[in-house]
Amino acid sequence: MGKARAYRVFVSYLLTYLLILLVPITVMTFLVYNVFVNKLQNEAILGNLNTLDKVRYAMDEQLKRVEDTTYQLMIEDNRLSQYRVSEEHGYKAWGIVREIKKYQKINPFVHEIWLYYHGEASVYSNSSVYSLSLLAGDIYQFADWPKDQLVKDLSTLSKQLVKPPAQDLRGQDRYLRIVVPVLPYENKPYATVVYLIKEKSVEQLLESYSSTGGSTWVLDQDNRVIAGVGSTAELTPDSISALSLAHSGQSSQRITLGKEEQYLFIMQSKQTGWKYVTLLPVTNVLGKVEQAQTIFIYGVAAVLFIGCVIVFLGMRWNYWPIRLLKRETEQMLSAVEPMNELETVRYAISSLSLQNRKLGEQVRSRDAAARKQLVLSLIKGDFTSSEELRLYGEEMGLPIHGTRFRVVIVQLASRIQERDSDLTFHRIEDLLPKQWQGLGTEHVEQNKYIFLMATDEMEDHVFTAIVREFRESLRAVSQDAVTLGAGNESTLPEIPRSYLEANTAIGYRFLQGVDRVIEYKDIPSNRHLEEYPLDDMESLAQSIRTGNGAKVEACLSAMLQFIREKQPPLIVARSLCLDIIRTVNRSWNELELQDQGSSGYPDVFSLEQLDTIDDFEQLIKSMCFDLCAAFRSVQEEGSGSVQRSVEQMKDYIRDHYRECEFTFQSMALHFQMALPNLSQYFKDHTGETLLDYTTGLRMEAAKQLLIEQDWPLKTIAEQVGYYNVSSFIRRFKQLVGMTPGEYRAGAGRD
Repeated sequence: MGKARAYRVFVSYLLTYLLILLVPITVMTFLVYNVFVNKLQNEAILGNLNTLDKVRYAMDEQLKRVEDTTYQLMIEDNRLSQYRVSEEHGYKAWGIVREIKKYQKINPFVHEIWLYYHGEASVYSNSSVYSLSLLAGDIYQFADWPKDQLVKDLSTLSKQLVKPPAQDLRGQDRYLRIVVPVLPYENKPYATVVYLIKEKSVEQLLESYSSTGGSTWVLDQDNRVIAGVGSTAELTPDSISALSLAHSGQSSQRITLGKEEQYLFIMQSKQTGWKYVTLLPVTNVLGKVEQAQTIFIYGVAAVLFIGCVIVFLGMRWNYWPIRLLKRETEQMLSAVEPMNELETVRYAISSLSLQNRKLGEQVRSRDAAARKQLVLSLIKGDFTSSEELRLYGEEMGLPIHGTRFRVVIVQLASRIQERDSDLTFHRIEDLLPKQWQGLGTEHVEQNKYIFLMATDEMEDHVFTAIVREFRESLRAVSQDAVTLGAGNESTLPEIPRSYLEANTAIGYRFLQGVDRVIEYKDIPSNRHLEEYPLDDMESLAQSIRTGNGAKVEACLSAMLQFIREKQPPLIVARSLCLDIIRTVNRSWNELELQDQGSSGYPDVFSLEQLDTIDDFEQLIKSMCFDLCAAFRSVQEEGSGSVQRSVEQMKDYIRDHYRECEFTFQSMALHFQMALPNLSQYFKDHTGETLLDYTTGLRMEAAKQLLIEQDWPLKTIAEQVGYYNVSSFIRRFKQLVGMTPGEYRAGAGRD
């Protein structure tokens, strides 16, 4: 039952695709077929009309020459004049015959020319001179032109006469006779010209253009048949004349003669009024058209058949993976009730989609947490060097580009969140300018967000333009007031100060108003009150380095006195406290002490909550006591300290470099050294950095695994201490000169 159901699904899809193939081919076939056949049929008809027109043109040319000859005879001073007026009969006859012979040679289509001058007894021709009675009775004899009528026509004819071809009873030929009166000045003719044209000459002209299987006819202006050639078994001159008279005026039409359909082509000369008729069987005219129709139909059938075969094979080819997927899905989901292929695929896709969403949410959650932790660490000042930040960023998959930083705080109107719950942090983050690498997180206060912008060095007016554009984008989305506070540009160690400046700037919205960009550099200040105890801060650092506890306490007391007496702005007091903390931590690192003493100190976010001078005093005193305790600990440090040597450090790295959780910070904790001091110590004694040494070990191990194991790259990356396979591939190519896949392929060839 399941197989039959699956078969019906396959057939239904197959029929659907075949219908999709059939519909456009059918529509295109009808359109192309009709246009193609009509075009070809019209071309065939036009071709036959062009052939008939050539017959007309050729016959008109011959008759035009006859007309030109007659015109020459009408001229009073023509070449015959000098012979005609001669009194000597022999000279006269010789001269006229000679001239007529010239006219006949010019027009060989005419067999013989007669010239008769009224009142004379002789008729001149291109071959001889005959007496009128001799010519009419003995030389030529026509049944339709008896002697008396011939003599009368030669003597009295006043208009042109065309006599259809008739048999010369004295000879074997049939002649077309054109009788023309010669009228030089008035309607009374003085001579008559007769042109004898053999019927064979006309037939030869027609045969040169006649189509096989048809017939061509010439009719004079009185619709009498002059000549015809071709298949004329069932046709007579009278029937051709009748067809010519009955035609509808069209140049071509289909008629029925007997049991056969024929095409009738008729063309009339404007010059002579003669008609030219061609009769062709329809099969002759449309034979090529019908052949083309047959080829076209067979071609379409072949295309349709091949298309159906391709669709069928393609369906089987593309449907096979679905069947395989069904089998594998049924094996994995054995408890699922039986389903056909499509239901199985749908279920599999739904399951994969659900798992993918869960995985994506986990990745996004991890990524968001990592980004938030990185932002908070930067603002707190946890990173003391660019190298430390780079190592952390690579391990977390969040590399930081740029050497200059600015902190920007976004303050939204409270009613925005109430009205538009979709205006989330991620939506705001998407609007960050493309010129920055922006990292952000939510502030502890509602409707407030912190963004750390990493860039290369940027001029203040460029930054102002970009941050205002950012605010305008937020304003357009939120449709309400958006206020931005921006700190000054800073280096990596000064990021906490930039945060304090941005927070101070956003606080000035109470004075400057909301829905604007407030930069710290634009806040009015009293330079006298902001005199900073730089000398005391430097003395504090120097006293820590020399271990002078009394001097340390004196410096701290002096700075406390500065706060009490000068009453500086809150930003200055907070900055002073922040600098003290950083100075102490930096000194501890130089003494290779862990930061256990500073773990309980407030960070930059806690400093925002210090509102009174008493809070500052308590904080500074606690720091002073911790410093003294730290110096005593340094002085009492003895043989119980951890043994440190380069070989021990190398052994530690070799024991742990394959672990993805391995960090240089954990190594520094193990050897009770600050990370910068550990890095410098290792480089001084080995000539290479911790990162270079560790990476070298990892790459050598990766090469060995690529040769010996057929594991996926992700597995190999994890085996040599990389969570991120893309970071592993990038570092491998950077050091080895080729990707891991290329290295494995090359090793296989070797």
